Amino acid sequence: MSVQLRADREALERLWEQGLTGKELLLQHSRLVDEFIVECFEKVKPDVGGGQVALLALGGYGRRELFPFSDIDLMILYHQDLEDGIGAVVDGILYPLWDTGLEVGHGVRTVERSMQQAGEDYFFQVAMLDARLIHGSQSLFDELLTAYRKKFVTGNRGSFVEQMKEHRERRRNRYGSHSFLLEPHIKEGKGGMRDIQSMSWVAQVVFGLQGVEDFCDAGLMLEDERDQFLKSWDALVQLRNRLHYCSRRKNDQLYFELQEEVAQALGYQVVDGVLGVEQFMRDTYGHMENIAIASDLFFDHVDEVLGFATKSAQQIPDREIEKGVEIRRGRVHITAMPRQIAAKPQLLMRAFLASARTGVLLHHRTRKLIASSLDRVNDKMRHSPRMSKALVHILEEADDVFAILEVMLETGLLSAYIPEFKKIETLAQHDIYHIYTVDRHSLQAVAELRKVIDAEPGIFELVEMPAMLFMAALLHDVGKGSGRDHSDEGADVVARIGRRMSFTDEEIECLSFLVRYHLFVPENSLRRDLNDVSFIQRCAETIGDVGRLSMLYLLSVADSRATGPSAWSDWKAALMQEMYFKVRSSIETMEVVEVEAGLSEGDVEQNAEWLRTQIAERLKGSNGLRVDLEMLPIDYVMTFSPDTVCDHVRLHRDHYGLVRQKSLVVASDRDDCWSLLVMSMDRPGLLAKICGVLALHNLNVVRAQIFTWDDNTAVDILDVRPTDGLSFVEKDWLAINDDLDRAIVHRLGLGHRLYQKLAPTIGRRHELVSKVEPRVVIDNESSDTYSVIEVYSADLPGLLYHITQTLADFGMNIHKAIIATEVEQLIDVFYVLDSRGRKVEDEDFKQEITQGVLYSLGRSEK
Repeated sequence: MSVQLRADREALERLWEQGLTGKELLLQHSRLVDEFIVECFEKVKPDVGGGQVALLALGGYGRRELFPFSDIDLMILYHQDLEDGIGAVVDGILYPLWDTGLEVGHGVRTVERSMQQAGEDYFFQVAMLDARLIHGSQSLFDELLTAYRKKFVTGNRGSFVEQMKEHRERRRNRYGSHSFLLEPHIKEGKGGMRDIQSMSWVAQVVFGLQGVEDFCDAGLMLEDERDQFLKSWDALVQLRNRLHYCSRRKNDQLYFELQEEVAQALGYQVVDGVLGVEQFMRDTYGHMENIAIASDLFFDHVDEVLGFATKSAQQIPDREIEKGVEIRRGRVHITAMPRQIAAKPQLLMRAFLASARTGVLLHHRTRKLIASSLDRVNDKMRHSPRMSKALVHILEEADDVFAILEVMLETGLLSAYIPEFKKIETLAQHDIYHIYTVDRHSLQAVAELRKVIDAEPGIFELVEMPAMLFMAALLHDVGKGSGRDHSDEGADVVARIGRRMSFTDEEIECLSFLVRYHLFVPENSLRRDLNDVSFIQRCAETIGDVGRLSMLYLLSVADSRATGPSAWSDWKAALMQEMYFKVRSSIETMEVVEVEAGLSEGDVEQNAEWLRTQIAERLKGSNGLRVDLEMLPIDYVMTFSPDTVCDHVRLHRDHYGLVRQKSLVVASDRDDCWSLLVMSMDRPGLLAKICGVLALHNLNVVRAQIFTWDDNTAVDILDVRPTDGLSFVEKDWLAINDDLDRAIVHRLGLGHRLYQKLAPTIGRRHELVSKVEPRVVIDNESSDTYSVIEVYSADLPGLLYHITQTLADFGMNIHKAIIATEVEQLIDVFYVLDSRGRKVEDEDFKQEITQGVLYSLGRSEK
């Protein structure tokens, strides 16, 4: 029997592959399991008597929605007179089921015990709403249902709904309060299957309805709303089936690594440069949004029916906000008649302004009214200054601006008013960097901007056009999905939007500038040497004034924080803040003639000389120093505090023989990472050897500062993090220093040792390399002195060694290195000169270096 059920389920999968619809698959699967259970029961029934047992399906199985690898929720209900014989029934059914490999959740109860269990376990109480008689005693099943409904349904609507809402809130908090996460949970997340089931359960208890199909007759949905809802439901059923079969297990979360496979299986392909997987995710998010909106509106309606809304509204007095918009019973209502809305369509936006200013939510019927009135939003309304002012006031004044904007987006008003926003609605970004879709990320950026402003009031005081800053936060990614650079595209788009919204020419130019340069601060702070005065000066010239710089900084922080937790860190925050203040200082010292802006070379030398004086004062009385303080490089002196430089100089003196022959490694523990000072004689490939040894000892380099003194002493400071879980005190720092000494004198083969160590991770290497396209950029414009080589790749152990060793093979002298790791992507930036001390400007040589580095990453240039 078990063999036959396995064969039948495999046959069902083949039918599904040939086009069997999603819900039909669930029905057929439920039928197969029903028949198997009945067959098992019939074999033991003669021994125990069939009239005293009822076999019940609960949960999804009870609804005949049994997904390919879902648990079978089975209840064996028996009369108390069968207490001694029920064990034979249980064994006769469960053991064969287990033999098929199915997961079985089961309960063996009398009616009395079932009632007791339902009183103790709300989830069992809810599961009983889906109870279905598979086989056995109808009268026993009826007795159970009668007792259940009498005790838990009749007269208990309020408490049932309150508990359901509490569980719904906890579930969304756990699995995602947005339907637009990077890896949405198709069952438990917002807009998932559980939201559908919650609606069905509450509809049974409150309205006596048996399913969503009955919602129209009860006035809970319009026909087109129901049709859209059912279409989205079908899509999620199909997707969940696919997830189970792809995973070969019960899996209800659309993990990142499965998304391309599922998209291909469902027939999605590249269209107009948009990846098939991004189209698939956009459709999935759209379906989950449909369900989430329907669920929210349904529960609002239930609250009103049961009087919950009235209770919460007692503290909010009814009043008229303006003609046609009122607060009634704790909700904002549009009270205007249809002809009044037609004459004054700005009421649609002003209802949101009223919600923003009062903190009172829109009534669910008003939300539906707005959604059905979008045809009133025409070009005349889009050019109305009153409309644009209302939107700006919402952005600036709403306490919970995300919630206001989200409802505006869900009703369709935001995209109706700004049609360009429609292009980024539910637009997915297939990377592991952004955890939200583009539209939700944009709303979150506005919310984060409010928090950043509260945290940085001194910087916000310098902003001359706050309205444009908020508009830039909302629209900074509006150029995505166009096929060209989204910053340039977005700058053009927002200029058009600004003209339509009656902004001044100065405001439009400012808005366009902010969108065009919204990545300027984070990209440059992470990838450029902030001690390069010429670079800082060029940044000051590009931005122009402190007001714009302040807006860019606030926008950049908000954008980064809204991208997701992996895109923000104390380290990134510190770098962006450092860049802001250095560029601000340069702008503030500008003369009328722009070419004289910032610090001149003489100013830099003067500052360095002052620092050398401070260092000399601190080292007064220190004998036997081995380095001439006057010859310390300017960038080195200006990078570290005088106290830190003194520490380096003393270490150099105290370990001079060791530094000349081998190396000195000094480790220190910091809050966010560990810092290593490495001193040795500079030589070709030194950084590669350091990186290789650290990789052997499970240390990941996150930043490196490299300097060479005039006497050829390399002073390298590397920030590292462990990959093996060991604490700072558990690390064998002496062994690390010993291995580096051996590598320096060519007694340690780093290449083969790293290969042996990392061989088990090769599979993961190929998987991640395929998701992060390696790229090499050689830039001769960012620095006056050096060529800047940027390397983008997957963040995998040992890659930094291979990159630096390849550069050493080409005779590159690495003078500075910035290693930025962001969400499994490595961004390495090297300031280099060739073996003759010159920039890399020969095109053929640049191409050779590019090919060589790409090869070291496991990818050749196409």
